[in-house]
Amino acid sequence: MGAAGYVALSGRNGSSSPKPATPLESLPSPTPTTVPTPTAPRPGGSQTITAPGRFNLDTFDAQLTGESSVVEILGRTHSRLVQWADKKLTGDLAQRWETPDAQTLILHLDPGARWQPRAPLNGRALTAEDVVSHLKRSLQIAAGGKAPLAQRYHAYGAIASVDSPAAGQVRIALNQPDPFLLDTLASEFALIQAPEAVERFSAVWSKLDSDHVVGTGPWSFDWANDGVTFTAWLDGHRKPLLDELHVVEPSDAAKRFVDGSLDEAIIRDRRDSSLIPATALRFRRYEPQIVMSSFYAGSPPWNDGNLINAISAAMARPELARRMFGGRAEPSFPVPPSNQAPADGVRAGVGYAGYLDEDTRAGARSAWGAAGGLGLGTITIDFPSVFDPLYSASSIVVAMLNDALGPQFKAGVETYTTISKRIVEGYYGNGRPAFWFGWGAPISSPSAERYVAETYAAGSPGQRATGAPATQVVGDATNIIGAGFLGVVPWLQQFADVVRNPKIQAPEPSPFWNQHLDYLRANV
Repeated sequence: MGAAGYVALSGRNGSSSPKPATPLESLPSPTPTTVPTPTAPRPGGSQTITAPGRFNLDTFDAQLTGESSVVEILGRTHSRLVQWADKKLTGDLAQRWETPDAQTLILHLDPGARWQPRAPLNGRALTAEDVVSHLKRSLQIAAGGKAPLAQRYHAYGAIASVDSPAAGQVRIALNQPDPFLLDTLASEFALIQAPEAVERFSAVWSKLDSDHVVGTGPWSFDWANDGVTFTAWLDGHRKPLLDELHVVEPSDAAKRFVDGSLDEAIIRDRRDSSLIPATALRFRRYEPQIVMSSFYAGSPPWNDGNLINAISAAMARPELARRMFGGRAEPSFPVPPSNQAPADGVRAGVGYAGYLDEDTRAGARSAWGAAGGLGLGTITIDFPSVFDPLYSASSIVVAMLNDALGPQFKAGVETYTTISKRIVEGYYGNGRPAFWFGWGAPISSPSAERYVAETYAAGSPGQRATGAPATQVVGDATNIIGAGFLGVVPWLQQFADVVRNPKIQAPEPSPFWNQHLDYLRANV
């Protein structure tokens, strides 16, 4: 799949798709719990939690895997140079950093970082040469062009060279300024591997032997009958509060949480959520992709933003969320809810109708007619086969549009492969009254700025239209300037419940990789 197709589509591989919801009126929608004032943690103990999806593992080579479930293991046993915490970039192996000019980054490594006491590292200290070797291998893999798309090696394109100017320092020189370099170093698969481990295990990491996993993270792991067990390692730069963490696949999560065998669980089905006792702590966990459509606004008929705006008004998002997901979804604004900080303020001036209420549907037909929509004839909407009939999406979306705009919409159910091919070939638009509706690709970063740049800017992977107005990133990246969304229209972001035993403490749930924060887990 080409870059545009990858950004546009997601087949949900390696994760558990949310289940169809029961009708809204039959079950109340639980609200997230107000987090209680933290109680002093007590040392030691264990917790058992669920992973977001099944363990679909391909290799323990962090630089070559394409599966997010591998990060369920390596994200706890390994470290990144920098990391995301509370939607902010903070230090990990890099204790601090400086930018002497716009094309140079110097990272100062944490002197407390060590490799775990497994062969062939045997507990030695992390060195700058380790990091340089790792990054040079990443650049070689990127140049080869054969790594999984999930690795996003195109993001390393601005790096010209890597070296160590002094002990404990790593210098990255760029061939052009890159505002997202730190974000790339904190990305999902940017887990630092030792040169000795690469030399010893690269040929056998696909065997998934726990003895072949050695990092600088706060946990060592081994297989268990129903998942993986992590044991605290206290001699590195991050020291866990628990003695042990057990991570299992999410099957029968609600039942196991109720019987006490789970301390924390991700619940996607409303019927399961209704079984959880009121004493449990509840949190909202957004899914890592949004439901969206691409119209490619630079080509007819979708170069008329009034047509897209009328469709947006007809697809009133609160009603769409109730019909399709039983209310377990939020309207996705230009910056999705998962990427917003509380003060971002993106709900103002979103550009298209249909976000916060359903009154927009009443005026949608006249707006559609005024823009010439009735003259387009039959309009085909392609739905991915993994999305429909799972959610009855085709019948719901087509019914909403035909009811609001007139009976000229029809559904096509295709594979993601077919839809991806059509996107790359410019099938949608270019004089053809057609678009698609489904999950986008997993969101690449918690960064709102990066999301805006990769989704809306002309020439970005999310935009194929030529001559479309550029997106300006202003302040906190929530001011989307130009012709609407330039053809990428966000609809909804689904969410699940995370339920917790009130006797445990843990970081906020996230749709992004946050396994590195599990060293903060504790019992109270």
